[in-house]
Amino acid sequence: MAIQDLPSNTGDNQSPPANIDLENVDAQHTSSYVIAKLKREEIVFVLRAPEEADGGFLIYSLSEGSTPDDGKPFSLDVVQCQQQQLPDELSEFLVDRDSLPPSHLRLPRPVHVVVSTGSGLRRAQEFYEGVLRPLLGAAGLAPRESEVGEGYQVMMTKNANTVRDFARELGRDKDAGEKTVILLSGDGGVVDLLNELDHTSSSSSDASPSPSPTIALLPLGTGNALFHSLHKPHYTSPSSSPTPSSPLVLGLRTLFKGTAAPLPTFRASFSPGAKLISAPVNDPAAEHITTTERKDHEKKEGSPPPPPVITHLLGAIVASYGFHASLVWESDTPAYRVHGDKRFGMAAAELLKMSHAYDARVEVRRGGGGDFVSLAPHRSQNGDDEQKSVDVRGGGRFNYVLTTLVSNLEKTFTISPASRPLDGQLRLVHFGDVSGDKTMEIMMGAYREGEHVQMKEVGYEEVDEVRVTIAEEDARWRKVCVDGSIVELERGGWMSVTKEGRERLRVLV
Repeated sequence: MAIQDLPSNTGDNQSPPANIDLENVDAQHTSSYVIAKLKREEIVFVLRAPEEADGGFLIYSLSEGSTPDDGKPFSLDVVQCQQQQLPDELSEFLVDRDSLPPSHLRLPRPVHVVVSTGSGLRRAQEFYEGVLRPLLGAAGLAPRESEVGEGYQVMMTKNANTVRDFARELGRDKDAGEKTVILLSGDGGVVDLLNELDHTSSSSSDASPSPSPTIALLPLGTGNALFHSLHKPHYTSPSSSPTPSSPLVLGLRTLFKGTAAPLPTFRASFSPGAKLISAPVNDPAAEHITTTERKDHEKKEGSPPPPPVITHLLGAIVASYGFHASLVWESDTPAYRVHGDKRFGMAAAELLKMSHAYDARVEVRRGGGGDFVSLAPHRSQNGDDEQKSVDVRGGGRFNYVLTTLVSNLEKTFTISPASRPLDGQLRLVHFGDVSGDKTMEIMMGAYREGEHVQMKEVGYEEVDEVRVTIAEEDARWRKVCVDGSIVELERGGWMSVTKEGRERLRVLV
């Protein structure tokens, strides 16, 4: 963290020459130059400096990418200036010290910081130590030094079960509604919390539901779909600066100035015999643990342990079958994961070459009830590869079936342009048996703010329930995806997706 002190005389607004020695420059030039370097899009917040620090203001900003701070991926900078030096355009970031820490972080409310050490590019721990911890300190918060002391609790993930174990404890806590969890992770951290809270409440003898804890998202995963969808208005607002703020800056602003709202969720139910074969991996140790457990089982039983049978999963982002589910499944290998979000493009290229059409029946229920209506692909009259979906009875071949509660699967990939943050409306995107080139064309439309939904091959609508029944013989094509978790269905098996009526989590927005 770099701290720069600005003298009281403001000087002019001219930047010093490029070859100037800033350590020996006069106060007038140093003051104007450092202020001019401040970038509005990097400001996290502005605080009044304490009297013992000669008053004025402290401006906290986060720079990312190529930083001079030992080549680190991000650097937290603090600039102190006198009252008359604060630029007018930064006044909106001023936070009254009396309002810090905000109510969702203020003692005696328990606060947990979950650092998913293996998420994304594995920068969560570095971000906590170099950025989040100093900012929490500026807000008057410190980590707990012992099991019984005061302060927020920090949990570094050790394996794939760390967050799940934490969520189980949270689910058994009758005071969970009074807790805040800061997640330094990707979407997998939210998925783990949702499903372990659900599992714990389902197995509890207490009939009354546990209150909902509040989560704060700091996007350090791969796709960060939920975060980008919740913050999409900040990316597209006409009042935004020409250079938009980074997701991490937006996440920090939300942490300190946001308010909690219920997080809409859905329930994906499965036919008997469904098996959970892959869940989001948040830690590099997960593969080692799985291998060890598998070997132990093989020694005792002579065969690998079977995947766990599963009846349902909760989600907040997406439930899919077809190209998307296969992409998530087939890209989830150690060789692909080292490439971050580029792994999806690499795996997609291989799937597009195959251009597999998935044999399934897709049914929807609309408008608050009524009967299921089947959707099936329909070949155009001129016999080319253009497809559309129409209401018919029976099955067909689909390339893409995706139900979602959010607008974006990545920052720039808008799968559902009509979706708004927290609107709670399930929407279905689907298209039939088209060529690999056409599939790529449709997907590229999603990168143009969701233009794909205007293509005649693509179906897009609001739904109350979606049911997919799979007729594929090959198990490779019987995978469904729920927020990154992969479930394998038996031939003739089904997945049904409906909105979850009960509140499970609250999220800062």
